[in-house]
Amino acid sequence: MSQATPAAPRRPLHLRRIQCEAFERDDRLIDIDAVLIDTRPIRTGLVTGREIEAGQPIHRMRLRLTIDRERRIVDAQAFSEARPYRECEAVEGAYARLIGLRIEAGFTQTVKRLFRGEAGCTHLTELLPTMATTAFQVLWADVDATDADSGSGGTPVGGCHGLRTDGEVVRLYLPQFAKGRTP
Repeated sequence: MSQATPAAPRRPLHLRRIQCEAFERDDRLIDIDAVLIDTRPIRTGLVTGREIEAGQPIHRMRLRLTIDRERRIVDAQAFSEARPYRECEAVEGAYARLIGLRIEAGFTQTVKRLFRGEAGCTHLTELLPTMATTAFQVLWADVDATDADSGSGGTPVGGCHGLRTDGEVVRLYLPQFAKGRTP
């Protein structure tokens, strides 16, 4: 097991926390809730003259995606609970544009295109790739071989070093996805 080398002497400047949670609803849909919180250990002045006290959130942005078992987004809600500028709240409704999209290969590029620049909030948009990987973690057991073989991004096999198609885990436990398998 590798270990990090000790850090050089330093002082904290900024803390960003991102948390993602998934919940199964009574109707079998899945809510994925994500939050991004930025704080600083010192008082921070904004260009508007507003001051944010040390340890208080500069950003506390939440996003909820409701997805079905095929990872199709059936609802999307954004909330700016703490924001540096009042104008930030106005972009929350734009995230309803996610409704109807499927979380699959290319999803991150799609959302970056939908919400680039002034069309979105950098912080809310930053939550979406983490929410997508959370959806895969939750629903991976529901994926079947036809979904994976279709190239729709239904399984994480081939998506990381540990689940590479020529690796031991895939060969032993997921042989239907192994590289060089015989049909």
